[in-house]
Amino acid sequence: MNLQRVMIMDEVHPWLPQQLEESGCCEVLDYSKASHQEILERLNQHEKPVHGLVVRSKMNLDAKVLACATGLQWIARAGSGHDGIDVKYAENHNIILIHSSEGNRLAVAEHVIAMILAWLNRLVSGHQQVQQGIWDREENRGSQLSGTTVGLIGYGHNGSQTARLLAALGCKVLVYDKYLQHYAPSESSLILESTMDEIYQEARILTLHTPLTELTRNLVQWDFLGRFRQLRLLVNAARGPMVHLPDLLRALDLKLLEGACLDTLPIEDPQRWNRETMKQVLAHPRVLLSPHVAGWTVESYRSISEVLAHKILAHLHKQSLGTD
Repeated sequence: MNLQRVMIMDEVHPWLPQQLEESGCCEVLDYSKASHQEILERLNQHEKPVHGLVVRSKMNLDAKVLACATGLQWIARAGSGHDGIDVKYAENHNIILIHSSEGNRLAVAEHVIAMILAWLNRLVSGHQQVQQGIWDREENRGSQLSGTTVGLIGYGHNGSQTARLLAALGCKVLVYDKYLQHYAPSESSLILESTMDEIYQEARILTLHTPLTELTRNLVQWDFLGRFRQLRLLVNAARGPMVHLPDLLRALDLKLLEGACLDTLPIEDPQRWNRETMKQVLAHPRVLLSPHVAGWTVESYRSISEVLAHKILAHLHKQSLGTD
């Protein structure tokens, strides 16, 4: 097997570069703290080309950047989806895309459940009131999750794991995935393959688990929310640009739905926020936020790297056998 030069572009668990080095088939280049310019200069070194990239979200890998890496054979994302990667360019140049969404699916599912339970049981408002010396049990009376009908869009690794946990808590889970058929698992009668019309009619809670594509960008907007008959809560631990925030705020203010739990935002750099929109989001009493950490637990940090190392080495092994 020819030695593969692998550039680590983002911070990952040390287990990943260690496994790649110990395999004997990879030379690891640590550029996790390098600037964009330093990365581009290294990619342009044609005499010692980079064969693989390990990325998260530090740098947008558009066609211009990828064209610099003339020896590039594969890109491995420490996480799910291919956000920030020019997929069409990769496909046209036979660059293999690898991801490790299995590594954090339990973390994402648990975070979604935690946000739902925190909202249903008014934990944030109750905590804030007690801090102020207010002891109001009636205003902070919660609602049980068990028995609630939950609509779930996207049934990949994160969506399917979330559905299992919701079903274990006694929820009826209506699942829709545009690209799958006959996928609902047999282990639970509470997880049902559904149409969007059924979700519009029955869902009290909606949780999103799809990648960001041109079809899902701004999926949650005014017309979409207006189709639901009894929606109380929206949960997004997928991709921020799937939710159009001005329409979400309007829906909340007009009681089209009661609350929103958002782990991701359309723009996650506070320096680039739309001040007026984000001022309303941050101050809204029925919006619960977390800083894109649903899949970023202590355990998933390593698990993501374990899954990615296994997939990278498996790909290189197949490549060496000429079976790719």
